[in-house]
Amino acid sequence: MTATSTLTIRGQQNDDLDQLYTLWSFPDVLLDSVELPYLSDEAFRDRFGTTPPHTHTLIAEVGLPGGRTRITGFAWLETFLARRRHAGRLNLLVHPDHQGTDAESALLEAVLDLADNWLGLRRIEVHVYIHNAPAVALYERYGFEIEATMRRYALRRGVYDDAYIMARLHTVPVDQHSQGKNA
Repeated sequence: MTATSTLTIRGQQNDDLDQLYTLWSFPDVLLDSVELPYLSDEAFRDRFGTTPPHTHTLIAEVGLPGGRTRITGFAWLETFLARRRHAGRLNLLVHPDHQGTDAESALLEAVLDLADNWLGLRRIEVHVYIHNAPAVALYERYGFEIEATMRRYALRRGVYDDAYIMARLHTVPVDQHSQGKNA
């Protein structure tokens, strides 16, 4: 990001699909996902054109000269149901030029704020390939801990690669007003 560009975090809109498809097509982005390469435009639109119930999406975009914008990141948070309604699974895709930058951190912070302060989630899970040290470090900076290793999690570069399940447990702050009522 340059000093003159602005970063916006917002919800997904219908006209985002072309830029999201471009982001999705970067080899480095695809490599760290469980998706297959060469997803057709039509299949991509079927999958991401309508947000499924219990899924919340956020877009990170930067302003460019001339009033144009470019999507630099995409986060979706799937919340679980029934006895796991306190939990969700996070997926984060960031353009390679913006990985490890303030834009990536801002997108993660926004989705964690959504989870903590709007959805009331107490557990957020992510799956991260064990060799993706920058992603592991990013999540650890935000309170995620490695809980388990999933051996042979997915086929990646022609071999079955291991991944971590990482989770962030958010504790409910003590409400000072309710404390006074019980005292």
